[in-house]
Amino acid sequence: MAEDSFFQMFLTEISKLSSISIAFDDSFRDVYLSFWHEFDGKSEESPSFVVADGSYAHTTFRGGVRAAVARAIANVYSHNNLIGDICDVDLRVGHGLKRISLYMRALEFKCLKRALESYSEVQMALCDGDLYPIIPPVLVKLGDQEVEAYAEYLNAFYDLYKLAAERKLLLIGVTKDSFVNYLGVKILSTFISQENPTLGRELSRVRSVKNILKKLSENRDQLKNCDAYLKEVGRMLMSSDEEIFDDYTNKSGFTYPLVLAPQPIYLSEEIKAGTRRWADSRIRRRLLAAGNPFSKIAEAFDRICELPPVVMSYWRPWHGIGVYRIDIGGWILGLNSDWGSVEGDYFLEGSTDKLREVIAVLNSLSPEPFTIKPLLDVDDLVRFRTDIYKECYEPLIIEALRRAGLKAVLTKRDLRELMVR
Repeated sequence: MAEDSFFQMFLTEISKLSSISIAFDDSFRDVYLSFWHEFDGKSEESPSFVVADGSYAHTTFRGGVRAAVARAIANVYSHNNLIGDICDVDLRVGHGLKRISLYMRALEFKCLKRALESYSEVQMALCDGDLYPIIPPVLVKLGDQEVEAYAEYLNAFYDLYKLAAERKLLLIGVTKDSFVNYLGVKILSTFISQENPTLGRELSRVRSVKNILKKLSENRDQLKNCDAYLKEVGRMLMSSDEEIFDDYTNKSGFTYPLVLAPQPIYLSEEIKAGTRRWADSRIRRRLLAAGNPFSKIAEAFDRICELPPVVMSYWRPWHGIGVYRIDIGGWILGLNSDWGSVEGDYFLEGSTDKLREVIAVLNSLSPEPFTIKPLLDVDDLVRFRTDIYKECYEPLIIEALRRAGLKAVLTKRDLRELMVR
């Protein structure tokens, strides 16, 4: 049979896979662990809180028209008892519709905001995913629909973030799988600064691991331990902050909080230009000059940068299972300055006690073996199951599109899968 032949060929190819692992350098273990605070405490009583998540599904029709359905739900709890919920659905139709996940995230933020407005007793808001808005460098080359999607996402984020800041609510984003190295590169530049302050300051302006590797290679003669640094950077290319701390420590706790500067100032062109603030960035000028809809992105980011910055940490729950990235609205940790004034990532000194209180609350919501059980519950409620979408949602979408004048014929591939299902 063909499958047997394919599988044997696969076994041959997989046997050729050479080692891609990079051993952890124990000389850096203590460096990373110096930024880890052991803690397994739990708060005795959970505050009233709201937790939200979203999901989406889509269908592509012949000719390229795509219909996407996003949905989100925010569950409201008082003393761990579910007392209400806010749900919403968003349907989008367009030729070559892209960036659907941005519509979903915007819907999540809108549901959270509505829940906070409807339940004034709520003291904490949790959402699935980060709280760190980004602008991709290719944004100025995207089509109007994609740009509008980014604008909707940024504006929804701003509305939620502003409300939470005004009411001094604890706002947390929890990322289950994070692939960034923001913390690792900051730790590395801080460590290198002890040997070469000038080079350390230069590296602190760089987030790209590849660019750090290039910078170190160009300055080998300025560092006694350059080979060790290069080895560490090489390992970082194949890893992430989350994996590093998951491997380096099995103790419950959290990393010291890192204030994140606005993402656009770390774009390569901004690094080369020496940009220190979002307001002075080249990408901002280009977006404003391009007019509508691109200017909406710059204007939304301007508003976001008037609010306090987000603070990032990594957390291992009290039961020791898994490491998670958490983003926290900075006002809870005493930050009152505007985000736009932050010129680079920095560790927030003197905030460990406040962050410990936040972690204690998260631990109290994480009965073994779960991590923030209410977040898992809301994920289970909102997640689109393929069979439900295909059998219930998709036929109604097709019917509605045909009433609207479109042929709405499934692609040949989808029709074939429908027949064999």
